[in-house]
Amino acid sequence: MASWNAVVDVSNVCWSPYLPPVGLQAPVWERLDLVMAAWREAHGEDAGFELVADDSLVRVLGPDAAPILELKRDGGIRTASVADDEILRLARTGGLHVITRDHYIDHRAAHRWIEQSPDRFHAWDTVDGIVTLVPLGIRTRSAQDVSQAREVKVLRHSARLDARNNAHRKILQTRWKCPNTYCRQAAQWQGQLLTWPRVSPDGIAVCPSCSRRLIALGPRAALHEVVVAELASEEEILRFPLEVDCPVIIGRGPAVKGIDLAMFASDSRPAIHTVSRQHLMMRLEHAGSANWRLSVLDLNSTNGTTVQRWTGGDFTTARPVSADSQTHLGTRDRVILGDAVLLRLSGKRYLAEPTNPHPELLRLDETPGATTVVRTPTAPAPGQQG
Repeated sequence: MASWNAVVDVSNVCWSPYLPPVGLQAPVWERLDLVMAAWREAHGEDAGFELVADDSLVRVLGPDAAPILELKRDGGIRTASVADDEILRLARTGGLHVITRDHYIDHRAAHRWIEQSPDRFHAWDTVDGIVTLVPLGIRTRSAQDVSQAREVKVLRHSARLDARNNAHRKILQTRWKCPNTYCRQAAQWQGQLLTWPRVSPDGIAVCPSCSRRLIALGPRAALHEVVVAELASEEEILRFPLEVDCPVIIGRGPAVKGIDLAMFASDSRPAIHTVSRQHLMMRLEHAGSANWRLSVLDLNSTNGTTVQRWTGGDFTTARPVSADSQTHLGTRDRVILGDAVLLRLSGKRYLAEPTNPHPELLRLDETPGATTVVRTPTAPAPGQQG
C-alpha cells in the first residue's frame, strides 16, 4: 500500500462550494475528479483511493447520478446512511489519509487518533481556477465542544430535530404529553414526556416510543441536556432534557417516575443493572436572577453515587454523594451511578423563548392534518396538582 493512499469523503467533496464551479451550493459529481487529480499530482499517480459517500448523494444528484451508480455496481465506492463512521474506520485500520472538510468533532471521543494524527487530514482550495490540497487544520477540542457536536447530530438523526431550525426550536422549547395511555414512555412522569420528541416527515411532534402525535402542555423554562453513558467506554445510552425547577429521578424499572434506564438495557450494557430502581434525583434550580445551579440527591441507592469534579484540566477522584442532603455540582462535573453509569450535562443550553403570561401555542388536535391555536397555561411544577 502506497504511503499516500487516501479515503475520500465523496459527499463532502461533491457538495463543496470551494470547488469549481466555485460558489455553487449544489452537488456536482465532477468535483470528485478535480480533487483526485490534484491529490495524484501532489503525491504520485500510484496513490490509491477508497471512496465513501452518504446514501443520499445518489438521490440529490438525480439525473447526474449515473457515474456513482456505475461505481457502486463495480464495487468502486461504498455508501452508508451516514458515511462518517465508515470513512474513519477505513482511515484508522488502513492508515489512510482523509480528504474532507469535516473536522469530525462529534467523533473525537470514539476516534482519539484524529487529534494524534492531524497531518493525515486534508482539505481543498481553489485559487485562480486551480484546485490544490491543503492541511485541514485538525486541532484538539474540549469535551464540551465534542458534546455539542454530538448533540446536533444525535438530535438530527434520532429525533430529526435541528436546533437551528426555528420551527424545531419551538418543539424543543415546549413541554409535551403523549396521549397514548398504553405507552410506557408516557407513563414515566406526571403525563409529561421526559425524553426529546421526534419530528414526523410533515413536521409534527410525535412520541419517540409509540409515534403518536403529541399534545403541547406549554412553554418550557430554560433547560439543559443530560447525557447518560457507560462509564467504561463513555458510549452514550441516551440524552434527555433537564428543565429548571423540574427535578427528574433516574432509575431502573417501570415503577420509576422519571428516566427508566431499563428501557435501554441489553446484554451489551450490563452497566445499567448496577443502577437502583430509584437511584438519583437531579435538579436544575434557580439561584437568583438568571442564574441556576445543578444539584443531585442519592435516593438511598444500593450501589451508591459518586461525583468527579472538573479541575480545569482533569477530573478529581470520585467522591461519594450523600443520601441525606443535596450535592451541588458545576456544569462540567460528572456523576457516576453504581460505579458504572455516567451522567453529565452536554455543552448545549436551550434558552426559553420570551413568552406572554398566557402564551399561545400551536397545538395539534386529534384530527389528522388539523391544527388548532389554543391558549395553554404553563404546566404545573412537580408535586403540584394541575
